[in-house]
Amino acid sequence: MSLSRFVEKWTTPSYPPASVLEGDLSAAEQQIGVRFPEDYRQAVLDVGLPRPTIALLNAIVVRGLDLHDLSNFYSPKEIVEETLGWREIGMPDRLIAIASDGSGNKFCFNADQLGGDSADRRGIWFFDHDFGTVDQVAPSFHAWIDAFCDVEPCH
Repeated sequence: MSLSRFVEKWTTPSYPPASVLEGDLSAAEQQIGVRFPEDYRQAVLDVGLPRPTIALLNAIVVRGLDLHDLSNFYSPKEIVEETLGWREIGMPDRLIAIASDGSGNKFCFNADQLGGDSADRRGIWFFDHDFGTVDQVAPSFHAWIDAFCDVEPCH
């Protein structure tokens, strides 16, 4: 599983993944009015929410990769708070924030694309709050996580 590999590679046992309960995830979905993609749901329910160390950002910078760093995964409650709060100050209404980079930019699902089973409906989108831009960064949650798993740590 991709998220398990991510945890092994980019977290420390001192800060294990935060558990996610089905009821909390369902409550967040109900509040926002969508159902999250199954690959995301299963991964966070099975593994939890990883807490990446600075090693990931360091490896991305040192290697000069065209990859946004992943700093923080949001809990179901934070998904609702971040999504609704950022929509009020300029994030497009269709975006649902699930994580952020070290600068507070958001990794999101696109609500307009949720609900189908095809891979093109489960992409990860990046909202840059400084420029107000939205770009798709991966075709699915697993593909997004795999991109970080493919980065080699610096030693």
